[in-house]
Amino acid sequence: MPRTSETLVTVLGSAYFQPIADLLERLLARKSPRSTRVQSGHDESGYSAAIIVLLVAMFESYTSRVRYIQKGKFHNNPKSGLDIALTVFPNLRHKKALQEVYVLRDMLMHGHLWEIEYEWGGPQPMVLRSANLHPGYGDSKFRNRVDFSTQRTKALGMSALPSRVDRRDVLKTFQTIWKTLLRFEKQNRSQCYVSHLYVRFKNSRVEFGELQNELRSSLKKKPSL
Repeated sequence: MPRTSETLVTVLGSAYFQPIADLLERLLARKSPRSTRVQSGHDESGYSAAIIVLLVAMFESYTSRVRYIQKGKFHNNPKSGLDIALTVFPNLRHKKALQEVYVLRDMLMHGHLWEIEYEWGGPQPMVLRSANLHPGYGDSKFRNRVDFSTQRTKALGMSALPSRVDRRDVLKTFQTIWKTLLRFEKQNRSQCYVSHLYVRFKNSRVEFGELQNELRSSLKKKPSL
């Protein structure tokens, strides 16, 4: 057989889908603890943070492909998937939500540190007294999109405290990223075709996008403070 030459563009994209589904299945198999204003529980925050980071990594991969396909559109040098998305869709209706997903990603990836004062004992397990972001953490996007009185983002209400991240934040991240990917798909399937892809979940074959419904169902049973 004669040798042939081809080109491979190193976009992982949907390769992230099954690992995300596996982590989500493990998260939902665990008893959902009662979240407080201080923390959500060791497994809850750990699995939720890991899923969020992978969701954004997956999004970054697809936006790299968008940048590759639409070479002529990027005269500047976009630094992230957020920059790419807003270059392609400057009037994106959920722009603030996507910015807040990246606030959460930065907080988790760069290990933002908060100094928290709280009380415990009595009817409420943990009562937040104060939370101060350690100097040196948080960029202009973080300061613009976070309400420091609640330690949550302004549009989506996602936790800006790493210890309090939970599956509600996973769902909001998933919804925002998926909505953006479908916008790319609608524009041009060759750059992003995701709506037809399946994963294994709870011994069944399900569309990746339908995993959002699994999260919604688990939240109907989840108390929080």
